[in-house]
Formats: sequence, structure tokens, C-alpha cells
Amino acid sequence: MKTLITTIFISVNGLCAFAQNSLSQQTQVEVATGLVLPNFGKGNELLRSSDLRTNGQSYFQNSAGNRANVGKYGTQQGFNISLGFYKPVRAVKGLMLGGMIRSAQTGSEPDNGGYAEGYFFNFLSAGLAAKYYPFTSNNLYLKGEAGMGAVFTKNRYLNEAGQQNFFHQFGIGTSGSFGAGYSLTPFKNKDKAIDLSVLYQAYSTRVEVNGIGDDQWRFGALNFLVGLTF
Repeated sequence: MKTLITTIFISVNGLCAFAQNSLSQQTQVEVATGLVLPNFGKGNELLRSSDLRTNGQSYFQNSAGNRANVGKYGTQQGFNISLGFYKPVRAVKGLMLGGMIRSAQTGSEPDNGGYAEGYFFNFLSAGLAAKYYPFTSNNLYLKGEAGMGAVFTKNRYLNEAGQQNFFHQFGIGTSGSFGAGYSLTPFKNKDKAIDLSVLYQAYSTRVEVNGIGDDQWRFGALNFLVGLTF
């Protein structure tokens, strides 16, 4: 019985020590940037425009219903800039709550269209954020966010007269994300860290499109980020 009680005491004591990573015990400010790769899931105009780029066709259609062949577009990619903060939740050691704003700008151009043709797909999220360090001496962390999301797109093309035109779209809705990362602490001040993380974002936005009306877009984005926390 004494051995059992001792074992239980050690186990409980170990659980109390669990998730008491020192990085989670003070307020963190995070500034991050990195590569972002969007993917298009659902939306009439969103997928129609994507199919045109995949087939190497111009966004512009002339009066006869023809489109110029501008070549296949490259991978839609760009960069993400993020700014946020976290405060420790004393009741759940290892857990931090706060807020995060992320802005992504991506673009692609066709093989033959040059600067005359192009597609720009930019999106923004702002909301509540959580970060959790599950281990005491290992700086691995999990993170997630939920809040508002917005999307801004621009199709650049030449019309029948050879003039450059732009078709803009804007939508607003909800966004969420989840990811994981690791905090490196090479600095003398161990409250500062370099965060390496992978994050996936999911958006659902309502976009008003000419000729379609209310178009519900769903898309995602994979992010590879490097950040500084202090």
C-alpha cells in the first residue's frame, strides 16, 4: 500500500510539473513572416477563374466568345505577415490566449502573357489565438486561431482594344487555423525565441460577383513561418 501511495504521489507530482514550459509563463508578442500557398476549394467564380489559369486562357472573353492563349500560370504563392500576442492562462499551465492578425499577398503570371496578364489573391484574418506548450523541457507547441476573414482578388488582362483592365473582387466571412511549431532559444535572454511553424488556414467568405451575385468561397492556405517572440 505504501508503495502504491508513493507511486501515485510521484505520478500526480509529475502531472503537476507537466506543461510548465517557461516560455508559456509570460506574455509573448509575436512577429512572423513566411511562404504561403493558397488552395481553392469552393466558389463558382473562384473555381472558374482557376480553371482558366490552368488551361492557359486569358480572363478576358471577346464578343465572339474567344479567349487569348496566354500560357499556363505558375504556382499561386506569396508571403504572409503576422502580428499577435499571447498571455498565459494561469489555470491551465502551458496554455496561452491572445489575438492574431495575418495578412497574405499571393500572385501568379502566365508563361506568355507577361505583365499584361496576372492574378492576385490576397487574404486577411483577425481573431482570437491560442498557443499551447504541452511539454516542460521541449519547446514544441500547438496553436490555433478563429475569427474574421476577408479576401481581395484582382484579375489583370487585356481587352479587345489591347487596353489593360482589372476585375476586382472582395469578400468577408470567417477564418480559422491550426498548426504546430518549435521555439528556438539561442538568445541570452531565454524569454525571447525564434519560432519555426507550419500553419493551415481555412476561410469561408461571401463574395458579390457580377453575373452570379452571392458567391460563397471556401479556400485554404498552407503557411511556413519564421517568427520572433519576445
